[in-house]
Amino acid sequence: MFATIMADEIQEIGDRLKATREALQKTQASWCRMVGIEQQAWNNYERGRRRISLDHALKVVKATGVGLDWIYRGIAKDLPQDIFNGLRQLERGRR
Repeated sequence: MFATIMADEIQEIGDRLKATREALQKTQASWCRMVGIEQQAWNNYERGRRRISLDHALKVVKATGVGLDWIYRGIAKDLPQDIFNGLRQLERGRR
């Protein structure tokens, strides 16, 4: 049961990472150049195959202004406005 919870949490983190990238309208390649993370590692994070490391999460924070609370816990209160707006547009498009 714990493994299932952990897998679900990793997938949720991956979904937020992908949504953040898409909110900024970046391809994986351009995103990875911007944040300084290898594309293979990033792909594993987005797909929920691996949990993003703190070092890589901090690179995302530095490059985008999102907080660790958003990445790891889904707390959106301190998201930069452009990312917040992009996420809202993505959500509308999925409805």
